[in-house]
Amino acid sequence: MTEHQAHPAVADAGGLLTGYRWVASLFALLVIAQAFFGTRGYFGQPDLVTVHEMLANAMFLLAIAQVVLAWLLNSRSTASMRDVALNGVLVALTVAQIGLGYSTRGADSFATTISLHIPNGVLLMGVSTIVAVMAWQIDARAEASRS
Repeated sequence: MTEHQAHPAVADAGGLLTGYRWVASLFALLVIAQAFFGTRGYFGQPDLVTVHEMLANAMFLLAIAQVVLAWLLNSRSTASMRDVALNGVLVALTVAQIGLGYSTRGADSFATTISLHIPNGVLLMGVSTIVAVMAWQIDARAEASRS
């Protein structure tokens, strides 16, 4: 195999891998947008809280799409089980984040809930960044495993 040829498993994945990479990258970027909309909405522009909520629900669908794509790539020996597991963690963190977000509506538990919502958002940022970086490194990891 020459230097410019892709690993066979990566070459077979084609569009799935490209889709996975872009969805993973989009999700990580949307986590940053979420922080903006949430804080900006809380501190003076309440309409942005609604955008924050709607975007969270769309991101849940993206997280589901990511885990499905990672699983399909794993079934084709392109992505590792670690990729699938990290995407599963991303889905779980997203569900927790949405639940915590909707729980902030009760005045009694606002302080406790928001004190969990923000750190979970930071954790979501970290995991989504790791997933996105790993998605773009699948070629290199496949090649390294061959060596």
